[in-house]
Amino acid sequence: MFIMVVYVLKEFKTILNKLKYIDLWFYNRYTINGYQGCEHSCVYCDARSERYHIAGDFDQTVIVKKNVKDQLDRRLSKARTLIDVTSFGGVNDSYQPAEEIYQNSRQILEVLAKYKYPVSVSTKATLILRDLELFNQVAMDTWACIAFTITSVDETVCAFLEPRASGAEERFLALETIKREYPAIQTGVNFMPIVPFLADSEENLEAMIRSIHEVKADFVLFAGLTMRDKQGEYYLSKVKEIYPELVEKYQELYKGNYVPTNEEYMNEVNRKVLDLCKKYSVKYRVKRWIPADFRRVNYLIAQDLADYSYELQVQGKSKRTYNKWLWAAHYINNLQESITTLAQNEQLETIQNVRGAVKAEVERLIKKYDKSKTLESYFQGSGQI
Repeated sequence: MFIMVVYVLKEFKTILNKLKYIDLWFYNRYTINGYQGCEHSCVYCDARSERYHIAGDFDQTVIVKKNVKDQLDRRLSKARTLIDVTSFGGVNDSYQPAEEIYQNSRQILEVLAKYKYPVSVSTKATLILRDLELFNQVAMDTWACIAFTITSVDETVCAFLEPRASGAEERFLALETIKREYPAIQTGVNFMPIVPFLADSEENLEAMIRSIHEVKADFVLFAGLTMRDKQGEYYLSKVKEIYPELVEKYQELYKGNYVPTNEEYMNEVNRKVLDLCKKYSVKYRVKRWIPADFRRVNYLIAQDLADYSYELQVQGKSKRTYNKWLWAAHYINNLQESITTLAQNEQLETIQNVRGAVKAEVERLIKKYDKSKTLESYFQGSGQI
């Protein structure tokens, strides 16, 4: 698929974005983008939806941020916040073809390595292999995670869904290379979206999880296809060109909603993937970075609560049931002091959503994770700059 891509260099006032709540997929507190727009032209890309306010030609005009290295270095040299996981590439791929020319992602990585920030990156491009020594340096100093988004083992399907990305086999081979040569780097597959009618067959589901096991990746993350406003319109227009017989099936499954209206459909897909993960001993959650400061127990507990919330969600439990655990994890992640201190002062219920069964579980987890740790030790090596 040939697309004429235009690169536009532009100066930006800000470089690092702090999230209100830590992302519970990749556990990043910060995001950073060296580019705006993405030339991979994935037909399902959520960035096409109105919620991101991105120009419709974002896959043909890529904005290249100028002076990212100097700007980020100045920003981190003056930072007063605690070091935490930084994810680069959001509604774009940090290792898209523009990176070969401008190397913004490499420059960002060099600065993050300098200040010892843990790093999380998702990509569909094997160009990331160029920077493995840098990622390994980050992994040895703190923590690094590389995930390849792969939606199908069928190269024909991949070529339709992600026309300008590396092939599926190339991505699996890249994962194998990373794990073999740099085992300190956590690796995984974003099996997302699981595209109805094209990538949700039992054959593809099993082939995907089996391949993840074979390349020794550490985890798989999986989720369904959204079809929001312009995103859905664009996707269906492309489906109509190549798989016209599927258009009516999508319309029936989604009925104008942005997710399938048939909850049993996704419950069934989730069940199959979970069973396959068990069969092939593949984890389906990221093992997060844990700091050595007062946040240590907070983050360990928050991960357990987030994992439990996710278990409830993929089992098809109600949103009300899993949300109380999810939001307790968010609030604990954002605490400005050790949760152990709050427990000692009988103040756990001052944390939003920590009451009843959630409070009881938090108290159990504090006992589990707080062994042999004094309060003073939480503030040693805090990483505050």
